[in-house]
Amino acid sequence: MVPTVRDVLALPVVAAGRPRVVAGHALLDRPVRWVHISESTDLTDLLEGGELVLSTGLPLSGSPAAVSDYLAMLGAQQVAGLVVELGTHLREVPAGLEAVAETAGVPVVVLDSEIRFVEVTEQVHRRIVAEQYDEVSFARTTHEIFTSLNIARATSSDIVTRASQILDAPLVLEDLNRHVLAHCAAGTSTSQLLDQWADRSRLHDSPNAATTSEWSAVPVGVGTERWGRLVLPAEAPDAPRAKMVLERAAQSLQLHRMLQQERDALVVHALGGLLQDMLSGRINDDTEAVVRAKALGLKTGKHYVPVVVRVPQRPDAHPLTQGEIDRRLLTALRQAVAEAGHTAIVSIRREGTVSAVMSCDNPETALRAVCTGLNDRLAKRDGTGAWVAGTAPSTSTLLAAAREIAEAEHVADVGITMPEPNRLYRSTDVRLRGLIALLRDDHRVQAFAETELGRLLEHDAGSSDGLLGLLRTYLDCGGSKTRTARITGLSRPTLYARLQTIERILGTSLDSAESRTSLHAALMIVDAL
Repeated sequence: MVPTVRDVLALPVVAAGRPRVVAGHALLDRPVRWVHISESTDLTDLLEGGELVLSTGLPLSGSPAAVSDYLAMLGAQQVAGLVVELGTHLREVPAGLEAVAETAGVPVVVLDSEIRFVEVTEQVHRRIVAEQYDEVSFARTTHEIFTSLNIARATSSDIVTRASQILDAPLVLEDLNRHVLAHCAAGTSTSQLLDQWADRSRLHDSPNAATTSEWSAVPVGVGTERWGRLVLPAEAPDAPRAKMVLERAAQSLQLHRMLQQERDALVVHALGGLLQDMLSGRINDDTEAVVRAKALGLKTGKHYVPVVVRVPQRPDAHPLTQGEIDRRLLTALRQAVAEAGHTAIVSIRREGTVSAVMSCDNPETALRAVCTGLNDRLAKRDGTGAWVAGTAPSTSTLLAAAREIAEAEHVADVGITMPEPNRLYRSTDVRLRGLIALLRDDHRVQAFAETELGRLLEHDAGSSDGLLGLLRTYLDCGGSKTRTARITGLSRPTLYARLQTIERILGTSLDSAESRTSLHAALMIVDAL
């Protein structure tokens, strides 16, 4: 640490002069940048601030006005302090000096015995230079450590751990939502460090953060692309060193993220090309497909399962927004597969759709684990909060599973129109809705739905009684008036009257099973559209 005025007064060579503080007792912790010996009354062009001025008292031997001007000059130059040796030019402290020095903001110390000023300058300057050399050495060592981590492609956890070891203090890397991405407890309890971390981190940023004001934090990321913070949740003994280490670690974390994103982009592009080659028929040999897939990280398994994840498309979404949603979907599926302990070929097939072929030993267990991971990452998030996954029967060969992607995509397309999102659908779940989803763009199918329900849709458009919703409930109940009354809360007379109104508007009887089937199919067409 840079010596303070108090530290200099404690040196044996200075203590031998029996120093007495006559002014500025509260300013003795000022750092001493240099020691300057001078008897001049004007040091304006000789000082830069932070110097400890040593004098035999000549500048204080003049008139009170001259003494006041001298001390005011020293205060304006922001000196660390003034040490005056009594005996040569000054026998005693001038009257009123304490008040003038306090006003000027200059600590004044008098020495009752003579000392060798040159020894003071040598010892203090040696200490300052040693401190500066130590700082340079620490900075060089820190630079070398993080440079070696960058070369070794260290993980975020490795970078945080190494920075924590340098500071000998706990360290936490958090994202913008205060979720912990990596941490090192540094000898403390992990549970204690991370207990209610998000709340404590937010409290640190609060204007009334008196309890956590000793924390240090630096942002991680570049400009507007900041994606996290590196937090030292403790008081740093050496704040400048702590800041240097945190900033250097933050740079390494950002470099790691950029390299990882670049690598991921290349891998994703290669995986997409492989999947497209298998789907288009450019690869017809399963051995070739497996060799290429293994080169991209796919592990061989007993089964290969096609999986397609879809989210509803947003017609009003900006292309950049849709691209971000697609990347989030891709990342979520890759992470869910990896977290479940499996590997997969994953690719963005079209807007809002990500397709994959997963390698596993137990398809059912693997699909359940992947869907749980997807729900954790996608549910309740803007743009991906209503995801669905579609799958097809697993196969024993990679190429056959890739060709089942079309069925899985069809199931996902139908699943997105189903009333229950955030789940896995199979072909046995979609059935009639699957057929309707395939044919929904056919004008004859659309004409059928209009013929069946058009008049009721027109009625609801000009009325608030919601007869279409009542018809949907009645059909879902299989034509049971008792169940319909219980679900809707309508009295029997009211329900019967409204069903008769529906029959009158549609011109058909609801008692006929064929009629109900036809209307139910028409409702599915309306939903699909």
